Amino acid sequence: MNIDIKNLEDQDMRQLVKSLELVSARIFDSVVRISQLAASNTPEMQQLFSQWVACLSDTIISSVEKEGALYPDELARDIGVTPATIISLALTLHREGRIKITEIKAEPASGDNTEICGCMK
Repeated sequence: MNIDIKNLEDQDMRQLVKSLELVSARIFDSVVRISQLAASNTPEMQQLFSQWVACLSDTIISSVEKEGALYPDELARDIGVTPATIISLALTLHREGRIKITEIKAEPASGDNTEICGCMK
């Protein structure tokens, strides 16, 4: 569903309304999920999350020690997270002084924001 915001008056109004309904539903769903998670944020859950982050961090450090580099796409696929998670944790580890980021290589991508749900596109 593509909407050209520069030319809204020429667009099908039903398509616009449907798009706004989808956006509203996703926002509402996100607010409900965050509220539920915050309400159940017990000390045990905080500890489990910390352990999970520590486990991922150890995997990143081991990969850096073994490979001498970090390959976010490969590592993410191997452990079941997104490359953005790997990159975020690597930055945290760099800030903590546990790894040292000395180079960043990048290549052009598709232009799709991989952190946005497909229903929002």
